[in-house]
Amino acid sequence: MQQSKREPGRESWQLALKLALSLRLGYSLFAAVAAWIQPVNWRLVHSNALTENLPAPDHSWKYLLLGVWNRFDTLWYLHIAARGYDRPDAVVFFPLYPGLIRLMSALVPPMAAALLISTLAAFFLFWGLQELLIVEDVPGLGRRSVWLSACWPAGFIFFAGYPESLLAALTIWCLWMGRRERWVCAAVLGVAAALTKAIGGVVVVPLLVMGLRQRRPTSLVVLVILAVVAVYLGYLHWTGQAELSTVYAQYWRTVASAPWRTLWLSVRELVRAPDAILLLNVMAVILVGVLAGMSRLKIEYALFSLAAIFVLLCKETMPPLQSMMRYQLFIFPAFVGMARVLERVGLGTRWGMICGAFLIMNLGLLWMFLGWSLVV
Repeated sequence: MQQSKREPGRESWQLALKLALSLRLGYSLFAAVAAWIQPVNWRLVHSNALTENLPAPDHSWKYLLLGVWNRFDTLWYLHIAARGYDRPDAVVFFPLYPGLIRLMSALVPPMAAALLISTLAAFFLFWGLQELLIVEDVPGLGRRSVWLSACWPAGFIFFAGYPESLLAALTIWCLWMGRRERWVCAAVLGVAAALTKAIGGVVVVPLLVMGLRQRRPTSLVVLVILAVVAVYLGYLHWTGQAELSTVYAQYWRTVASAPWRTLWLSVRELVRAPDAILLLNVMAVILVGVLAGMSRLKIEYALFSLAAIFVLLCKETMPPLQSMMRYQLFIFPAFVGMARVLERVGLGTRWGMICGAFLIMNLGLLWMFLGWSLVV
């Protein structure tokens, strides 16, 4: 179906709302059914941190709707929201998302707050992606790109107790503000992105390119993003918290490394001991990089994608490329690149089938996630 060159803003937010509500309902129903029929492997559960006092699953409505989502990093965000940074290994989780959970917990239970924040952020992500592509004058790709972003493999995490949808939404609206030359708003949203996850700071790269092109000295206000990150790291140091690099190495089996070394170690490990999750992560790095390059967006978005992938590959984890499918979800040019590829190979009229295939992959990954067998 052909679309007009400029999509009305009302259509954008309506589609975003429908997608966000439908996926929230669909994933919640799937998780509730999984809780009924999925066996619990307590060995897997207790191999994760913060699970020593996790209550046994039951079939109460509270567990089916909320408790089943209390997995992996969600435990950390809820812990920080309740108790602050009382553990040295918690400082790797940046403060905005748990801070919002704490605020919302005055109205609803913490787990409900986490899911509500993620769902609202997913709505703004889907809406903002369409609006950004309108501003960039990319004809016909807004709706298809947002559908792909909604169904992208591992995209279920946008609706879990994780900050990925918040990071992506803040990044996209930050760039939208930059394109509109609203530099103070762009800087505020960029700071929020950087305080959501460390990788959020890369948004300063495309913002500076936009400012240079527009020759607006006021655009330099976006450098406050880097300044705030530096202040936050300084705060950790001054308050006696361990350095992030030390915490990553000591508690999270992660060290800084050259990106090419990370890739080499990943491929070597894959050859030595084939693993389905590692294979998916390797393929995700390659696919997102290629698709972002094929998006044919402005140079600042290519640099944004390159900077994000470069920074992510600087983390050498054990096992290799751990959670890379999730980490790359905010690299939105990949969605646009996929939409262009589908058009180029003659599958533009079958993008619904592609989204359906992606959604099935998502449900498979969600099943593993709910069973504690997949760290996404």
